[in-house]
Amino acid sequence: MDNKTHISIKDLAVGYNGTAVLSNVTFEVYAGELICLLGANGKGKSTLLKTLMGILPIVSGEVLLKGISINSISALEKAKELAVVLTDSLRDVNMKAKDVVATGRYPYLSWNAKLTIEDDAFIDASLKKVSALQFSNRWMTSLSDGERQRVILARALAQQTSILVLDEPTAFLDIAHTMEFSVLLKQLGREEGKSILMSTHDWATALQISDRIFWIDEDSCFHILDTQNLKKGDTLNEMLNTSAGTWNTVLGRFEITKI
Repeated sequence: MDNKTHISIKDLAVGYNGTAVLSNVTFEVYAGELICLLGANGKGKSTLLKTLMGILPIVSGEVLLKGISINSISALEKAKELAVVLTDSLRDVNMKAKDVVATGRYPYLSWNAKLTIEDDAFIDASLKKVSALQFSNRWMTSLSDGERQRVILARALAQQTSILVLDEPTAFLDIAHTMEFSVLLKQLGREEGKSILMSTHDWATALQISDRIFWIDEDSCFHILDTQNLKKGDTLNEMLNTSAGTWNTVLGRFEITKI
């Protein structure tokens, strides 16, 4: 991880129809950094990500991508800087995996949308990075949840962006595929210097892969937390806020205490 800033958020408020559901958000995300965004449903996680994606307008504040206001960047130029991976997307699409990944090249295509030899090379390389090249000619409907998420990630990689935003990408994956997908994301950040911002409910995995954790509490207040410090202290038990279980600092895991 270096100190190159890919995302800069200043006094941001996000919401719907001009009404904020989350306010006073300020942070930076650096090259090579993997950030996990956690918090209960309805507290603003997806709203924040959708604002970064440009799906929702900013209520107030500022979003900068590499120092440039997101409001002054065209959709095409933004697609060259930021790629998105959503939960449960393309489940029923009638396309082959390789064709799905090819759509990630759209920011670079000419007016006739014809793929070049270079585009084909990027598509194959992206599939190879996520260990999905072997099923590139399979229909998306024939893939498992884990295989499909790899294809969707490959499409994001084919965009050649420095920023990846993922909204609960492991929500429908089993434990094994969640671990594989999480390791893959960590490697992409380290090896390619990508900034990765991922929302999740999986605290256990987040504590293992994230460089920092962004947490939205029950009062919709935004916090920036150091992952290593969380593992050592009792802060996690305060955040968990339940009598059903606790964070075991010795074993490094959540344990159910009331059955």
